[in-house]
Amino acid sequence: MTKRGYKRKGTDGTYHEVLDYTVLEWEEGHALIAMPVQPKHRNRGSSIHGGVIASLIDIAGDMAGIWTPDGERKTVTINLNVNFISGASTDLVHARGTRAHATRGTLFSNAEIFEPDTGKLLANGQGVYKLLRPGTTHAPGISPDKEPKG
Repeated sequence: MTKRGYKRKGTDGTYHEVLDYTVLEWEEGHALIAMPVQPKHRNRGSSIHGGVIASLIDIAGDMAGIWTPDGERKTVTINLNVNFISGASTDLVHARGTRAHATRGTLFSNAEIFEPDTGKLLANGQGVYKLLRPGTTHAPGISPDKEPKG
């Protein structure tokens, strides 16, 4: 398991930085992240925007399957399913991802978004990810000069 309470490397200047989440737990088959909900994460009704919820499900699901003792694997999302269960105006959410299954080239994960204080489930979902070959430095179709810094 990795250390608790840190920001992921390689996210400077990316959408991950906009979400501003912190990794609480990350080990093989499991990830737990926390995101303080800021005004930029809310919709016009003051609830957490559905796109932010979907993004956290995507990230937690992906992280649950890419951890290795030698560093994280690269992936691209093939499919993402999100079930919005309850609206929330809370100031902190957690996203938990678990690996459901993996083949040599495909990862299947489940994820849930919940309020850490009450355990109230806000959303859940499933993600399918293409596992890129070890040593891949950037996603297919992305120029290496467009890779995130940091």
